[in-house]
Amino acid sequence: MLQLVTSVALLSVAGLAMGSDVCSARRDYDEIVAAATRKFYDQTFRGLDWPSRVEHYRKTVRCDDNEESIAGRVNALLSELHASHTALYTRTDIDYWGLNSLFAPNLTDYALNFSGIWPQQRDRQWYAKFVLEGSPAARAGVRQGDRLMQLNGEPFSPFAFTAKVDSLLVSSDGKKRRLASIQSTRISVMQAFIDASDASRRTFTVRGKRVGYFHLWTARDAILQSLKAALAEFDAADINGLVLDFRGGYGGTSPDYLAPLRASAHLMSIPKVFLVDDSVRSGKEMLAAMIRKEKLGTLVGSRTAGGFLGAAPVRLLDDRYFLLIAAYGGVPLDLPAIEGVGVQPHVRVPPCRMLCAGKDPPLEKALELLATNGGRRDSTTE
Repeated sequence: MLQLVTSVALLSVAGLAMGSDVCSARRDYDEIVAAATRKFYDQTFRGLDWPSRVEHYRKTVRCDDNEESIAGRVNALLSELHASHTALYTRTDIDYWGLNSLFAPNLTDYALNFSGIWPQQRDRQWYAKFVLEGSPAARAGVRQGDRLMQLNGEPFSPFAFTAKVDSLLVSSDGKKRRLASIQSTRISVMQAFIDASDASRRTFTVRGKRVGYFHLWTARDAILQSLKAALAEFDAADINGLVLDFRGGYGGTSPDYLAPLRASAHLMSIPKVFLVDDSVRSGKEMLAAMIRKEKLGTLVGSRTAGGFLGAAPVRLLDDRYFLLIAAYGGVPLDLPAIEGVGVQPHVRVPPCRMLCAGKDPPLEKALELLATNGGRRDSTTE
């Protein structure tokens, strides 16, 4: 039965491609959808009439559509599957560069002029969703939630940074504006995540208590080694509390990323807070679920993404498109369901995404908990 459904879907796509209305935009659409059809983990397409939906969206593709418009049609189709890790990206998406570098064999692949700002557009305005630690933007004073107004006197574009000193007009509160001088680095996003994780290590002193902090941006051996080094340093310094930040970046982590905690009697004995939000997915969601189940610490923030299907990368049409497709189901062993559900925090603190004036409410709450009541929860979702 599964083979029949797959064959019907593929034949439908192939048949459409043979029609008299074929043009380059529809050829792109056909090839992309054929790849998604072959790779998707559920060959019943989660009960969706896949061939008819493929045809429906194909009819909306115009021959003069550019790559972004084609991606919009494909993503509308893929969204009907209601599956995580299933989307199409072009060179105008930051995730195109991030995911390509995540799956690339070399850290130098898919380099771009990167300032360290992870941009997000809201209400047609650009904001810094995250700013990577130690990055050119961080050194220039750009902060999470800043509105990104102009770059070199033109409306902000995430890909308009040069290798020279750029002038970025930002606002932290929607009232005051300031110019930041930034010289971006030619670097892959994965290398930037590695550097940022290493640079994130620090110790806060809050009401006489010393709290270690580390930002786990994604999975990579170099990041795991930085985590181990940070935890060893915190252990030796006899810190009073620990914050591990899972927000932003990508997943891919395994239980190995909790092993250094378990190996330290001191770190296991002190209060620990783990920061989560809707940017936490995949392997980092598994870590959050393990922390909840094993009562390793307090999760602070908002519900995680609920994206736990196994992903596969597909590069298409001379690298003009990057397709991330759920190629196999994700079933966490001995853990509650994550896909489509996410992991709830113990203490809810909504993230700030716009005009944060330099504030980070979840981190501030974490430090408050560790300073005042040893990390105990004052509002829970148990």
